[in-house]
Formats: sequence, structure tokens, C-alpha cells
Amino acid sequence: MVCLRRGLHQQPELSGKEEQTANTLINELQASNVQIERCLSGFGFAALVHGRGPGRLAALRVDIDALPIQETNQHDFVSQQPGVMHACGHDVHSAIGAGVAKVLASLREQFDGTALIIFQAEEEEITGALKIIRSGLLDHPKPEALFGLHVCPLPAGKIGWREGLFLSGFEHYLVKLRDMHRPSNLARLELVAEYCCEAINALNTLHLPQDEQKEAAIWQGMLDGRPELQDFIVYAASTAEDDEPEYRGQLGLGIKAACRALRRAAKNTLKETISEICNAQQVKYSMREMGSMPDVINDKQLVSNSLPALRAVIGEENLLEIKAGYPFNCEDFAFYLKHLPGAMLWLGAANPERGMHARLHTSNFDVDEGCIAVGVRAMSAVLLDVLSKPSEKVQAGIQALCYSAK
Repeated sequence: MVCLRRGLHQQPELSGKEEQTANTLINELQASNVQIERCLSGFGFAALVHGRGPGRLAALRVDIDALPIQETNQHDFVSQQPGVMHACGHDVHSAIGAGVAKVLASLREQFDGTALIIFQAEEEEITGALKIIRSGLLDHPKPEALFGLHVCPLPAGKIGWREGLFLSGFEHYLVKLRDMHRPSNLARLELVAEYCCEAINALNTLHLPQDEQKEAAIWQGMLDGRPELQDFIVYAASTAEDDEPEYRGQLGLGIKAACRALRRAAKNTLKETISEICNAQQVKYSMREMGSMPDVINDKQLVSNSLPALRAVIGEENLLEIKAGYPFNCEDFAFYLKHLPGAMLWLGAANPERGMHARLHTSNFDVDEGCIAVGVRAMSAVLLDVLSKPSEKVQAGIQALCYSAK
């Protein structure tokens, strides 16, 4: 799996272009007699591992696309594609997905039901999950549970779990400015837009980490349950980069917060801030919602039920409770959770002593590859745990028999 990961890392492909990545993974899986379902969403596909007989359906989702970042690492398997890099660990996730499929295929005579491993394309464009959902893959039958995992700057070998909010979504707005007295004075509108951006960005209760020390502090705060990380609000504002007149005098706004109530409060704060600046400059504005991304909210019961299986395979000392949702990146895994019970786990991948900090979306992103084996064990265990339990119909039948006996 380490060799597979390194091969994927050397040949990264952007969202919507993952053809070689998909073929590499499919070739690896076919050697284990795994059923492949292709053409689900672009180059996304699924691997199905059938057990010895009928039973439940449990699913794992991994992502396969890369980012438009130029790698600056010096190891001997750096990206061979200029300006493209696996800077978010999707090569690691893909290798883990293949490893889980191989493990379960070797154990197929020991469980009933089916394990479904989804190799999803286009996660970085937040379009892949919706395409999988629309393909009908998750409808007939519907999985009893869907799991995901994501590498992070926790120590390699650790698994972080959390009930409830795992990753915050966002709300995006477009603000258009209008000078009622001098409508052709675009330079003045651009200046007002810059004032608004500066004021809004200054509102941040949290700032994006700029180095390994700040990133480590944020993750330690999530473990400790620091108040500002439990009730965070993150603002982002920027002016349009396009020089066309129709885009000048506009600014984009983003809000991420720990809950809906905080997002509403943040939106009101944005309006008050913009209104104050615009009134002073005798400029009118309009604010239009441009879309949103839902939160990744883990199913509490599913997380709780999975903990014994995780303890059994990685040990209590390697299982960490995360006490706050991560305030920065978002994940289209959130869309799946609108349809079925699911949970995502953090996979520690950092080894600072070896210079592997696992900071996401950075040009020197790197991981301790020992995390791959941990990820395979953990995700194999949680899938087998779901498959080993009676289906909901069987459980209802057992409860009915118990009631009759009473």
C-alpha cells in the first residue's frame, strides 16, 4: 500500500481528470477478485466485497483527486506533474481504501453482507459526492453506515473521533456596491470594497495557521476543548480579481461557524460592518447568497458504536476524542450525511521529528506512511463491526420476540 500511495503521489490528477488514478486503483483491486462498478461520477468508481452470504451493507468513502499546487518536497517520489500535487492526502486515502478492500476480500468467508468502498473523484471541487448520490449507488440497497477518514497533523498512528460537528460548512455571499451620485466612478467603489474587506477580515476570532507551530496549537486546542475552538466564527472577504467593469466594486464574503445560530449572528455582523462603511462613503450595497456547504455532522450513535472496534485494533492509547470541530477546511462528505448515517475520523499522519507535519494544502505536505497501516486496520474494523451486527429487520424481530416472551 505504501508503494501504491507513492505511485499515486508521483502522478497526481486534478478534479475531473482522475482517469489514470482510477485505472491504477482498479488494476490493484482486480487482483483480489473485487467487483468494480465504474462510471459513477466522472472517474469515480466503487469496489464491492461480498461476504459468504446475504447481510448488511456498510460503506467507506475515500477521495482520489489532487490539487493545483507545485510540490517543494525533496523525497524520491515527488509529483511528476508540474503544478499538481497530492497536498491533501487523497493518495493516502486511496491506498487505504484499496488496502481495506484487499483485507476484506481475504476475510470474505468470515462475514455476511457486503462492504462498499467508494473511490470518489472531484472532492476538491465539492462536486463528486453529489454525483455519487445522483448515480443511485447508495439507494438500492441503502448502506447501513458510511465511514470516511482524513489525514491530519495529529501524531501518526492516532485516530481522532468526534460525535456531532466534525467539519464546518460555509455560507458564501456576493456584495455589489453602487455609488448613487457617481455611478461611473469604479475606482472609488473598488476602494470602498477594499475597506470592507479589511474590516471584515479583521473580525476573525480565528486566523488561518501560517506555520507548523500554529497548526499544532490549533489541533491541541481541539483536543483540549478550548472555548474559542468550540464556538468559532471565521470570516473571509476578498474583492473580485477580474478587471472587467461588471465585476469591479464587488466583494465575496464567506462565513464558517460552529453552529447555525453563530452563522446567523455572523451574517448580521457583516451587514452592520458593511453598512457602516457604505453609509460613511455614501454608497449603497446589495448582498446576495451565492451558495452554501453543509456541515459534516457525525452520527453520534454510529461513532459510539464504532469505538470498541477501534480500541480493539489500534489500542485505547491511540484513540483520541476531538472536542471541537475543525474550523477551516470543509468536505463534500457532508452531502452523504444528508442521506444516511455516517461518520468521519481523523487519521494522524504527522511525524515532526522527521519533518512530516501533514499540514493540508501546503506545497511541502508530507506524511509518515506508517499511518496507512493504521488507517487500513481502523476502517476494516469499523466496516466488519457493522456487518457483524443483525440488520434492522432482524433486530426488530428479536425485540418483538423478547416482548412476546415477557
